[in-house]
Amino acid sequence: MARFTKGTPITYGTHGPVTAGNVNLKGVVALEIIDDSSGSDTTLFRGEMYASEIRLSYEADTNQSTNGDGEIVSHCTYNQRKVINLTGVILSNNSAVSVPAGAASTLAKANTMFAAPFYAGCRLQISHHEWSEINSDLLPPTSENNTGTASGGLGNFTITSAEKTRSSASYAEWSISAIEYLNIIHSGGSDTSSN
Repeated sequence: MARFTKGTPITYGTHGPVTAGNVNLKGVVALEIIDDSSGSDTTLFRGEMYASEIRLSYEADTNQSTNGDGEIVSHCTYNQRKVINLTGVILSNNSAVSVPAGAASTLAKANTMFAAPFYAGCRLQISHHEWSEINSDLLPPTSENNTGTASGGLGNFTITSAEKTRSSASYAEWSISAIEYLNIIHSGGSDTSSN
């Protein structure tokens, strides 16, 4: 979603406007969690989250070499990766493609969706059409409030940690962290202003 202030539009919030293709309707992010450890894909969760925060970071490990004077003469960057953190409320997902199954908008269905079992190591697919860095590079999932998809995403994440939180005075939330390793190859022979 964008806001227009005096002069320049800015991006605002975790969701975009309602579009003709019903992509990202009402700020809902469709999620699919897949166990592919046995060689075949088993969907453990296909539903939706109203994300209160989506945080994407780029990280890498580095090594440096110094000369006898202590000056850095070379460096190496490796293990480049994207890390995504999602926090939000899981919705009931009144949809025929819901996993856990059941097309209902009830508290019982919302509790069933919240309690869906999954674990670190599962693949995470996200449908977020305005943010190609996180939108799934495979066919993005759909859900009750996010019935359209957008192709051309760059996301291919694996869950590294997940937390489900219930408290007496707040909404029940999921927090998911996932990682994607990147294959970055730089061209050119040295780090100079010409390359």
